[in-house]
Amino acid sequence: MLLEKLVGRFKFVTRKQVATVEFPYVVKHAPQNARVALRNNFSECIGCHKCEQVCPVHCIEITSEAFPSKEKTPKTSHGVVFEKRVTSFKIDFSTCVSCGICVEACPTGSLTTDKNFVQPRTDSRHLKIDLVHRPRTFRREQGYED
Repeated sequence: MLLEKLVGRFKFVTRKQVATVEFPYVVKHAPQNARVALRNNFSECIGCHKCEQVCPVHCIEITSEAFPSKEKTPKTSHGVVFEKRVTSFKIDFSTCVSCGICVEACPTGSLTTDKNFVQPRTDSRHLKIDLVHRPRTFRREQGYED
């Protein structure tokens, strides 16, 4: 009797659909308020490095350069003067804990969380992504179309 109940229960459990079959091939969107991936709007990023400084796991690496003295320093859409020109904005998603501290520290609001999961990679080296120098095809893959 007990064995028949266990077998019946096992058949019920195995009839359910497996949720992980499509994982590497289908991009799933994160639930509301989830902090999954980061996105930076470089027309608003003033190059202040505050996000890099407050990151508890140091997964953000920014390279920037000063504007030439002859060139007029641009402003954001909100009138904030750019401090430096960002040439590289790398985020290592293999170490990022998605805490959102960097997003809160951004004075212009250019750094935001994205609702797409980062695609799985076989090598963790491919999870260090330069948001400035991403090819357009990679932006489409990641759901980061600018």
